Amino acid sequence: MFVSINWLLFPLELLITLTLVVLVVMDVLLPKTVKKDWLGYVSLGANVLLLGFWTTQREVIGNTFNGMFVEDSLSWFFKGFFLVAMLFVFVMTHKFFKATEGRRNEFYLLLWLALIGMCLIASSADFLTLFISLEILTISLYVLTAYTKSDKFSLEAGMKYLILGALSSGFFLYGMSFLYGITHSTRFDVIQQYVSSQPLTPITLFAMVLIFAAVGFKIAAVPFHMWVPDVYQGAPTPVTALLSVGSKAAGFAILLRLFSVGGVFAAWHFEWSMALAILSAITMTYGNLVAMFQTNIKRLLGYSSISHAGYLLMGAAAGSALGASAMNFYLLGYLFTNLAAFLVILLFSIATKSDEISDFAGLAQRSGILAGTMLLALASLAGMPPLAGFFGKFALIMSAMKSGFLWLALIASANIVVSLYYYLMIAKRIYVDAPRSTSPITISVPMRTVLIIAMIAIVGIGIFQGPFFNAAITAISGM
Repeated sequence: MFVSINWLLFPLELLITLTLVVLVVMDVLLPKTVKKDWLGYVSLGANVLLLGFWTTQREVIGNTFNGMFVEDSLSWFFKGFFLVAMLFVFVMTHKFFKATEGRRNEFYLLLWLALIGMCLIASSADFLTLFISLEILTISLYVLTAYTKSDKFSLEAGMKYLILGALSSGFFLYGMSFLYGITHSTRFDVIQQYVSSQPLTPITLFAMVLIFAAVGFKIAAVPFHMWVPDVYQGAPTPVTALLSVGSKAAGFAILLRLFSVGGVFAAWHFEWSMALAILSAITMTYGNLVAMFQTNIKRLLGYSSISHAGYLLMGAAAGSALGASAMNFYLLGYLFTNLAAFLVILLFSIATKSDEISDFAGLAQRSGILAGTMLLALASLAGMPPLAGFFGKFALIMSAMKSGFLWLALIASANIVVSLYYYLMIAKRIYVDAPRSTSPITISVPMRTVLIIAMIAIVGIGIFQGPFFNAAITAISGM
């Protein structure tokens, strides 16, 4: 069968792949005596250049590979999201390996591979393409999670993530096979035409449940969340940061393609919306309640991540353009908020060799920049005005109310109040409790710059939310 290819529709993926190939060749050819920090600097510089190139691709629209790959406003939005996330992750990785012995080159190469997977997910318009893209992302994350071979928690996290990830891949393939048997195609547009003209049957519902289970694993929705706390705690902090924003956003990109307004299964949304709403309520409630009892900061943010998946599912349950746009806007604020928090955790753990919440006591007296960044991140995660998290939650709650889910909006509001407890508990540790050590934590100028950029983004997206929400709306309207 002839496959038409328009090479101009995926230049970003080609450039990322070329960068990866060049780095692999350089790593092989360079003598071992050469200091290995070069790969971090090259990766960071290449990422900045790719981000600049991404800005020029706004008007590139179309599909290729016989409709299996699509370039539209939604894919453009998420590719920019992934590039910004990876920029922070590269900075964190460089700092992580400066303080930790170990082979770093393979780590950077795996991060580039994960970036390719995420960008391909954003442009997938066929279930086969989507599955391959998911496997590129998840296989690289399996290795990254267990990368610190001397750490038993890292190995345990990698094993759990691998087993549950393989199970979710099986669910996805099984559901996809049922859909193919019914519609005789794996392409989104063909399946969408079938959905628009046929009623929901038990067999198609079964297929949708299996596919959603695989997506639920990515976004950490209950009951597909079991891997999150152990993996967040055991994985190297840069990998945890990537999982919390990059992998989660990739899952929601899939959710938007499949289950939101204009998505593959949009015509069946009425039958599916109540299940999404119930799942949203359970996910946010479970995440917030369990987070209250955590003593490890990375584990706490793992349960916090589960609760935020619950908030985001409100937009999917609403099934409206407002709900989908609110999801994009929320993810944008969540990107800088979570990365800021994990950057503080990384710098703190390097200085103190601890991730325990109790050891954050008196951090404000040891490092004002770390304390201020963490306070802003926690306040945004809690949904305090005028930060990015407040307007994101407000938009999601409004979308739920406008779609008739008043009870879900009330549950979300109650959960926001509950989350204030454990977020403010950490803030109290940082600013009120006496420090366990009086030695100051020195932060380099580059790290201070990155922290300040993250804080400006958290405040700026909250105060000047108009342009960012318009970008979120445009991403949905051009899907």
